[in-house]
Amino acid sequence: MSIVQPENGLPERRMITADSFRALKLKLSGGKRSPTPAREPEIVPVIIVPPASPPPSLAPEALPEPEDSPEAVLAQAEDLAPASLEIPAEPVVELPDLALPPALEPEPEPEPEPEPEAVEAPAPVPVETAVFADTEVPAVEMAAAEPPVPTEEQVGEEAVSVVQPVLAEPPVAAPVLPPETGFVERRVLEKAQPEDPEAGERALALLDIMAIPTAGSLPQERALANDTLLRLIPRMPLKALRHLAERVCVMEAPSEMLVRRLINDPRIEVSGPLLENAMAIHDSDLIAVANAGNPAKLRLMARRRVISPALAEALIQSNHVETLLNLVRNEGAAFSIESMWRLTRFAAAHPVLQAPLVTRQDTPSPIAFQLFWRLPSELRRYVLSRFLTDSETITKILTMNMESEGTEPKFADLSLLSRLEEAVPGEAGEIYAQLTHVSEETGVRIADDAGGEALTVALKAAGLTRAQFAGIVAKRDDAEDLKAIFETLSFNKARVLLTYWDWAARRTGPYARTPAA
Repeated sequence: MSIVQPENGLPERRMITADSFRALKLKLSGGKRSPTPAREPEIVPVIIVPPASPPPSLAPEALPEPEDSPEAVLAQAEDLAPASLEIPAEPVVELPDLALPPALEPEPEPEPEPEPEAVEAPAPVPVETAVFADTEVPAVEMAAAEPPVPTEEQVGEEAVSVVQPVLAEPPVAAPVLPPETGFVERRVLEKAQPEDPEAGERALALLDIMAIPTAGSLPQERALANDTLLRLIPRMPLKALRHLAERVCVMEAPSEMLVRRLINDPRIEVSGPLLENAMAIHDSDLIAVANAGNPAKLRLMARRRVISPALAEALIQSNHVETLLNLVRNEGAAFSIESMWRLTRFAAAHPVLQAPLVTRQDTPSPIAFQLFWRLPSELRRYVLSRFLTDSETITKILTMNMESEGTEPKFADLSLLSRLEEAVPGEAGEIYAQLTHVSEETGVRIADDAGGEALTVALKAAGLTRAQFAGIVAKRDDAEDLKAIFETLSFNKARVLLTYWDWAARRTGPYARTPAA
């Protein structure tokens, strides 16, 4: 080892390796080095920071004599080492941010891949370790971003490669499960086939086999005949298909697959006879056809001899006026109370539905009384004559109703009648409310009614005499008709109708959950 004084007075930067340091210790101890397996040299990057003030120059006469003595070698090593360099006892270097070069990196042992789980998230990736100079340095877990490109820093005259951290192996992605969805029906469309004129005769022969009573045939025979018939339908002419549909209508227990195939045929000549006349069809199949919204099929289904409340609800939801007209006119149709209220709202917008709905035998009284405000004079008088009656029981019920509301039966204040002639439209409703003991909303509705039927009912319930009523309606064009209505009405009838109107205005009783039409 030579010592040369640099010209600038600064100590020379040298590279000291672990092997050179061990050789120096061995030389000083005078021992012999035991044979060890050859290992690859380790390169320890050392950055020598020059001191603030240059160290004292080494004079040539300060060198030890003789040169080969142990004391001289130690002194020489101490003089060459700068003050800022500390040589550890063991060459253990912790480099959390460095990785081995590709040539020195040991091959990692393959780790078993974790089995993916269907529900739980995959376990975190374990931290790998890199062996470096008998020391284990923890590797950095894989980041979400891409690793940066390795860079090089020049330290003095020698370049030290700085390698980016070793990335862990990417985690094994868990299998993606399909989202949970409801049942989706998928139907295979039939391929177009050439028409066969003889297919109709074979289809009727197969239908005869299917119509044989159970005691005279095997179920396998009927099943094979049914499947063969389904295969012949795409090749049958339109005339033969219509004849087949008419035959199926009169069968007591036709095949469900055959019926479903025929009622879903887009040609109304094929599906129409079954939709209107066949009784052996499930409501679920009919409701599915109704939801398709075909107006021609809706009209035919509305004319069936028997219509269940569920099917009637599906037909009402179509909002097709002609279908609703056929449905309301059909006495074999059954309606739920919610369907009736929906029909009332439709009838308020479409007068063609009013007469069939009011004249139905199963129309409840609350429906008719609520629809009263939208009806013409002829239908109003029909409602008054059909849905109102008088009896001692009616009197008892009306008394109980007034007691439940905290009021007592009493006659009206007839002095309020003098204010009706001079009252403005805003005050007339309040006067009618006080006169008939109802809510102000009901009084306003009576005052705003263009017809005279509501006025006649209110004055009859107020207890007016025939002469008093005639004096009030004398100036009206329909005075004679109103006088006839006044004669046919009794106090209890008028009070019953007024009570229903008041319940509708207050949203109570049968009108609690249904808005007024």
